[in-house]
Order: sequence, then C-alpha cells, then structure tokens
Amino acid sequence: MEDFEVAEKQFLYENTYITSPEGYGEGQKFQGGYVTKEVKNIITERMQGVSYDPARASQLGKELSDKIKETVKSMGYPRYKLVVQVTVGEKAGQCMRLASRCLWDTASDCCASAYCENESLFCVAMVYGLYYE
Repeated sequence: MEDFEVAEKQFLYENTYITSPEGYGEGQKFQGGYVTKEVKNIITERMQGVSYDPARASQLGKELSDKIKETVKSMGYPRYKLVVQVTVGEKAGQCMRLASRCLWDTASDCCASAYCENESLFCVAMVYGLYYE
C-alpha cells in the first residue's frame, strides 16, 4: 500500500469591506474612558510602597507596559493595534511635561492616559488604540 500524505485544509478568507469598528457591532470602538480607569488601577496598585531605583526603573516600566497591554487586550478590541508607553521617573522637585503627537483617524482611533505618583517617583502610562482594517 502506498502512503498518502494528508493535505492540510486551506482556508480562503474574503474581504468583509467593513472599514470602521462600528461595522463589527456595539462596543467595538476603543473606549478611552474605560481603558483609562483600568490603567489607573494597574499603576496605582503597582506603585504602592515602591521607591525609585534607577537600576530597577526600566524593568518596572516594562512590567507595567506588559501588564497594561495584556489587560487592555482582554477588554476585547481585536481590530485595534495597541501601543503602550510607560514613563517611570524620579520625583526630585523638578517640573515635567510629557507630550505626544500622532497622525490618526479621529473617528476610530483613540488614546488613554493615566498618571500616578508617590513620595519618590512618578509614572505616566499612555495607551494608543489604532484601528486597522
């Protein structure tokens, strides 16, 4: 008997021609307000009792960024690319201003930001939700 190879079943996807999040149903648009609340909870919880250490600050920023991205993904935005930026710095009496500029579609893209500080450090987290077709 000859050995026959089993061919993998290939799927062919067709275009949906849905070019906005509203086409996928209610609640599919990036909800900046809800995301801001979740991000604020995450960074407030993580910053409690933490003091600034320059060697540990970058690792803390990466951990927060990963946790925030995981949480926002679980909120159910499958058609959005998420960009998370976390800044952790020492609070030493200085003035700090963070700004960002983006080119996006105001009808479907959105952002959320949250700020937290304690006695020795500050943390600013920004989440950008960019709809991709």
